[in-house]
Amino acid sequence: MSSGGGTSHYGTAPLSTGVLPTRLSGTSLSDRVGSFVGSYSRTSLMFMAENLAVPAPSTPVFDEEADKHSTSSFGSLSRHLSGGETGGYHYQRRPSSHMESQERASLFMSEIDKMLSTHSVATVADDYRLASVLSSNPQSITPAMMDDRKKSSFAQSIFNSINILLGVGILALPLGFKVAGWAAGLLIFGFCCLLTNYTAKLLGRCLEVDPSSRTFGDLAGATFGMRGRVFVTTLFVTELITNSVAMVILLSDGLDALFPGFHSITLRIISFFILTPMLFFPVRYLSYSSLLGIISALSIIGVMFYDGFTKHDAPGSLIEPADTEIWPSQYQRLPLSFGLIMAGFASHAVFPTVYRDMDNPKRYDTMVNWTYVATTMVYLLVAVCGYLMFGSQTMQEITQNLVLVPEYNQALNRLAVWLIALQPIAKYGLNMNPVNLSWQIVVFRQPWIEAWCARGSWREPILTFIGKAMVSVMIVALAYYIPGFEKIMALLGSFFSYVISGIIPILCYLRFFGDTLTGPEKFWNWVLIIISSFMALTGTMWSFL
Repeated sequence: MSSGGGTSHYGTAPLSTGVLPTRLSGTSLSDRVGSFVGSYSRTSLMFMAENLAVPAPSTPVFDEEADKHSTSSFGSLSRHLSGGETGGYHYQRRPSSHMESQERASLFMSEIDKMLSTHSVATVADDYRLASVLSSNPQSITPAMMDDRKKSSFAQSIFNSINILLGVGILALPLGFKVAGWAAGLLIFGFCCLLTNYTAKLLGRCLEVDPSSRTFGDLAGATFGMRGRVFVTTLFVTELITNSVAMVILLSDGLDALFPGFHSITLRIISFFILTPMLFFPVRYLSYSSLLGIISALSIIGVMFYDGFTKHDAPGSLIEPADTEIWPSQYQRLPLSFGLIMAGFASHAVFPTVYRDMDNPKRYDTMVNWTYVATTMVYLLVAVCGYLMFGSQTMQEITQNLVLVPEYNQALNRLAVWLIALQPIAKYGLNMNPVNLSWQIVVFRQPWIEAWCARGSWREPILTFIGKAMVSVMIVALAYYIPGFEKIMALLGSFFSYVISGIIPILCYLRFFGDTLTGPEKFWNWVLIIISSFMALTGTMWSFL
């Protein structure tokens, strides 16, 4: 790749054949919405596929012809990966580095789709040009065609990044300010915002000079070797499990707010039956529901403004704010705020995928800035308004405060709680797909399991169903035994966010550019690593207290 994102093998090579029609450019509202959702779906799939480390056979292949006749998601893939069954057209990816010759750094987007649905590459990537060839003459597909997938525009990249950043962590921000007070809270918020904005741009610089790295895990592998690659994959899957636990807790709390009186065990069981079916939906359709992330975040701001300015006395008013603190009254709880505030900035693992999916990577830094302008405004409004309205009475989820004030418009507030409760439903399937793919890769590549599945077409779907259900049972069980939403969000922010969004990007940058950096530049980068490490360590410890 040339500097700033010129032509590369990763999807910008023009097609030399005249077989494919021009890309469809929708002008209607439905076409534009479909284009944005398709872009988000593609980014989600690439992110999931390329952050799973898979031990490689000597000849990884892509067999689209076999996929056309396969309604079973994982069996054909496992046979292809194990080198057992061949046929049709094979697309072989050549290793681009010594590391890739030792392991397969990622699954192909088309191969991961075989595990997620029975649809073809075109359904996943919204590549209409490739679809026309697949339907007529799949043997004519060339590597150049496979690399020429549709890319995301500048606006779509901003949308994808905002939608990923605006997660459930937004609900705990007012509590973070309550724990820290105004002075420390704003200082921590500013540090987290500037740190993660800076490290997101560092990732772009590293990707620019190393075209063979396509993901966060690739960069970690280039920096730390095989152990770094495996560590990041493990960290990635563990973070998704932890985040899924937070979603179960959030849904249970939302149900409790809407339908009070149920026991916590009952709420967890209800959450299990609501969320588990999401594991069986194709990512393409889950991406439509993920739009609720942005909608629910904006609705919370709107409801808080409406409630705050229609109620004239504290608590719950923006006209007469509640009693707040400049400095924390309980300094021993201050480290808990490190994770509560940082949790909203925990999506750096996806930025390399967004970078590679941009049709013009030269605008990556500008895209990051606009993303942070939008998300920072949303975060700050929720944090400041929530703490002003409820002060020392601020609860672990700001929506819990909203439904307890009888003077508020209850219909409006219940609608906001419903939207928040729907967010876990929308994102649980997306969140858990890499977790399920991880155990599927391990299980279905075992020869005796593959042989067992081959003796009956019903066996593999049944085993997959049972496995996904058991994983969901494990998530719900963890959600029952973990004390509360604020603890899980503090853990997510303290450990995962500081490591993934703060420390590792700087270490990668020092690895790639260390010889060209001046002494002061190295010094300040190491200062950021030390501060982030301290906040990660103390915040993680306090999340267990």
